[in-house]
This record gives sequence, structure tokens and C-alpha cells, in this order.
Amino acid sequence: MYLLGVKIDNLTLDEALEKIGVFLSDGRQHYIVLPYSDFLVQAQKDEKLKEILNKADLSLSDGVGPVIASYILSGEKLKSRVMGVDLVFALFAKFGPQHGIFLFGAKEGAAQEAAKNILQKAPQAKIAGTINGYVGDQEAISAINRSGATILLVALGMPKQEKWIYDNLKKMPQVKVAIGVGGAFDFISGRVRRAPKMVQKIGLEWLWRLFARPSHWRKTWRSVVIFSWLVIKSIFSHS
Repeated sequence: MYLLGVKIDNLTLDEALEKIGVFLSDGRQHYIVLPYSDFLVQAQKDEKLKEILNKADLSLSDGVGPVIASYILSGEKLKSRVMGVDLVFALFAKFGPQHGIFLFGAKEGAAQEAAKNILQKAPQAKIAGTINGYVGDQEAISAINRSGATILLVALGMPKQEKWIYDNLKKMPQVKVAIGVGGAFDFISGRVRRAPKMVQKIGLEWLWRLFARPSHWRKTWRSVVIFSWLVIKSIFSHS
């Protein structure tokens, strides 16, 4: 389906993992995006971002906003959210023993700390390598290529990570699946605390994050207020 002109695949986490399994075996390169409300807002003015999102091999909603909007705008509700942190752990559990996975992004040390915590839950997983998000493009690409990783997780923040993957994936031919995972390394490393399960379940994780990281208020404003306004506009434009 499309929400505000952006493609969203209506899949559960398990269904997405099945697709990723196919991607890893078909010999081609694929990239996956995890859009939430702010993605859809920024895509209205950033044509390159919209193009990247719509060309993605898999686009999974990482926010409650698109889930609600899908029902309001089309009557077809998205089956579920696929949150970045949950997808990362699921990838390591399902594919980690057979496929090297590289963690690129976040601040110095966050990817390494995330890798340690991941291995506590999935000790058989292969961490191909880690590198922070403040190195130059060529240094990152060289490190990823040397690692032999077939799955690449990129945590540079939106829209930088999506544009980075789109522009550089072909330079890393052994990578078969690349995914922009936003702040996942910060959460998995424990540097940033996730909202309680109940808060996540009722869709108020954005409010928790606002109190936890007030400096990110602009992102919350776009995700809640601007996104809601765009959905309302879309309703009236099609009525």
C-alpha cells in the first residue's frame, strides 16, 4: 500500500524474515527501509528520499503512525509494526549463525556495545565487524568489504542512512541485504533506554522519547503534529 505517496509493505515480522531469507539466497543485492511518521513527512519535500523509500525491496512500518493512518486512509490496516530493535534481534537469531552481519553507525563504541549484548542473546551469531558512524565513507566501505559480511545494518539516522545505502550498496558487492536501523544500536547497547512494553503497545513511545530526549522535539513535532495534519489533508483531498 501507499501512504502519503510512500510505499509500505503490509507484513508481520515473521513474514518479513521469510522475505529476507529469499533475498539472501537469490544472488542479488537488496535494501530495506523502516519508515515511521517522520519519514513520510520528510518525503513530501525530499524527492530523493521518496524515490529511495519507494524503490526499497522491503518497506516496513517502524511506527504506530503509519499503522493508524493506513486504516484511516485506505481501510486496510497494517498487520503490525516492525520496530528496528526487534528486527535486529530477529535477524541475528534467524540468520546470524550462517551470515556475517556488520554494524555500521552511531557514536564511538555504541555498535561494539550493541554487538556484545546481541551475542548474549544469540551466542551463535557471527558479528562480521563494527565501526562508528563518524568515519569517512571510504573507510566504512573498506571495513565492510574486508569483513565479508552479507548483511549490513546502518545506523546513521534518517534520511542519511537511507541515502548512504542507496548511493554505496553497489560498492559492497558481497552485501546482499542492507537495512537502515536508526537508533537501534543506542537502544541495544543500553545507552538509550527503550520505553516500557506497555507504552510501546499503546503507541506512546514517541511521548516517552520526548521526555527522555527533549532535544529531539523537532522530530516529535514532525512525527505527531505535521504527520497528523498531512493525513487530515489527504482525507479531505479524496473526499
